[in-house]
Amino acid sequence: MKNKYKYFIYTIYIYKMSLSVKGLNRRKKDNPYNYTEEQLDKKKLALLDMKRLYPDVPEYYAELVYDLCVNKTDEEIEKLKQQVDNTPAKYSGEGGSSYTLEILDQ
Repeated sequence: MKNKYKYFIYTIYIYKMSLSVKGLNRRKKDNPYNYTEEQLDKKKLALLDMKRLYPDVPEYYAELVYDLCVNKTDEEIEKLKQQVDNTPAKYSGEGGSSYTLEILDQ
């Protein structure tokens, strides 16, 4: 019983030590668009809704879409859409040779 208690105290000590280190500040999440606290809350809710609607989309890309839609005008977004549709890709896939494999049961 004493060993369990000793281990528990040691774990709390290590955990507490890892939470605050003198002279080092915790990293704050980047806020390049200088959102207010209210705007950050709205963004968080919107990202949760997007995650529910599109579970396969990574959070990084969902954030990009949110920031694009909030910080760009409709005209700028339409211009970007036209640019994507009309500009050829820098690295286009060239057709290559293909082959088929036969799966053999063992």
